[in-house]
Amino acid sequence: MSTRISRSDFLKGAGCLAAAAATGAYWQWQHPSPSFPCRMLGPSRDFGHQLRAASPEGTIEHVKAPARIVIVGGGIAGLSAAWWLKRNNFSDFVLLELESAVGGNSASGKNEYSAYPWGAHYVPIANPESEYVKELFTEFGVITGVDTKSGLPLYDERFLCHEPQERLFKDGLYQEGLVPRRGLQKDELDEIARFFDVMLNLRKATGADGKLAFAIPVDLSSGDAKYTNFDRISMSDWLRQNSFVSKPLNWYVNYCCRDDYGSTAEHVSAWAGIHYFAGRRGTAGNAELNSVVTWPEGNGFLVGKLRDKLSDHIRTGYLVTQIKQHDGKVKIAYAQRGSSVHRTFACDYAIFSAPRFIAKHVISEYPSEIETDLQYAPWLVANVTVRAVPAERGIPVAWDNVSYYSKSLGYVLANHQDISTREKPVVLTYYDALSEMAPAASRSTLYQSSATEWSDKIVRDLQTMHPGIGNEIISMDIWPWGHGMIRPSVGFIWSDTRRKMKENCGNVLFAHSDMSGMSNFEEAQYHGVEAARKLLVMLALNLPGGGERT
Repeated sequence: MSTRISRSDFLKGAGCLAAAAATGAYWQWQHPSPSFPCRMLGPSRDFGHQLRAASPEGTIEHVKAPARIVIVGGGIAGLSAAWWLKRNNFSDFVLLELESAVGGNSASGKNEYSAYPWGAHYVPIANPESEYVKELFTEFGVITGVDTKSGLPLYDERFLCHEPQERLFKDGLYQEGLVPRRGLQKDELDEIARFFDVMLNLRKATGADGKLAFAIPVDLSSGDAKYTNFDRISMSDWLRQNSFVSKPLNWYVNYCCRDDYGSTAEHVSAWAGIHYFAGRRGTAGNAELNSVVTWPEGNGFLVGKLRDKLSDHIRTGYLVTQIKQHDGKVKIAYAQRGSSVHRTFACDYAIFSAPRFIAKHVISEYPSEIETDLQYAPWLVANVTVRAVPAERGIPVAWDNVSYYSKSLGYVLANHQDISTREKPVVLTYYDALSEMAPAASRSTLYQSSATEWSDKIVRDLQTMHPGIGNEIISMDIWPWGHGMIRPSVGFIWSDTRRKMKENCGNVLFAHSDMSGMSNFEEAQYHGVEAARKLLVMLALNLPGGGERT
């Protein structure tokens, strides 16, 4: 039998939506400006933009090199490079970070009610091939042992995402999971089932070279053209070519592309779009396939662990303005926050782990044509503290909460892992990928809009999911990411540009998730560790840089 929504259910759903819209309009009329403290925070744009005007010549003060190796950038890639060096008993390095704290887009904050993320907020349980992730998880106690029967890793139950994990607001109530189910016709349900069957087969697929078609990290994936050719078309084109045309399925795939890549399916490589579903094969002895680990501060938990281990090597508030090479040395010029004096020193090697679009402004010998092929998606993140989430129909508040009708990505409940009573204020971490326009236009909108304009927009959006929530808000902090993540645009994943991004520039090596075309923890960590591994070999053999990493 086909699944049809009844007339009474339709009228109930329409009534709920109308009530929600009316409530949102009423709140906005009653409160034309936020009646709660609202701050616009974010990365240090002004300090970072000094790169474009930096002219260290003539104002330089030469100082002694702080170490043989300098890591530029303290995101997950830079921290992972430092972690691997120290793990292998090499300590003659220093990490320079522009901000006042390390973390990059895994940064986090905290108020009196909860810690919360400013960006990345989870890591899927590790794939069998994700060796570096498993090593780090074991060292930091995320993986606690191995199941004696299955041989699979055991994860700390406190970090595995608690139930309910996801819910979707659709037709006036919340359903479990983010795949639309409620009110669908039989042919729509059948199409969704067929889609996941195709993804399951691609998850198991291997290329003619014996490698997995879709692996994590990306660089372990097969180079077989049967699969890499997916990179030549968009995810939307792939869906149409394979007769996946229903609105609910296309909404879901588009949501996944916006959520992971900051771009709509129309502009995401089909290879990347498929990888979202076919690349994840994480298994554990005490968790379901594709479970995730998360913390109130998101991936800031892992940043904290890395920071504590590497604290003696980290220097914050350092703006590296120039990297030049001469006589086998890497000369680095920098300015410290609050100082107009540029200083310079010469070290043996550098790992550049800042986003690649910055490289052309810093590295003298860098081939700037690479940057022209890179697109970075802007993001807006807001942490909204509320006295309580108003009651609603359907399953209770989950970790990830999404509306079928919103252009945003919904919110994550930062307090979700808290095992204490919920009878206290909670923090909603709200995400908007700003994917409706081209990145440059979205970036302009992001920065030109005021905190009041953004807070009003966020409240109106949350009101449709939770009528009355506007009057429950205690405070709101907003964090704009102008270059939040690289977008895996059509043709980028298997392009010459991405291949060239992995090549050294003399004694300067590179490490960042943008070298994968996907901004996630596993990719950033992989490139950080790979740079450190190669550098340790070069040090042992006293070799200059050059060539592509293997």
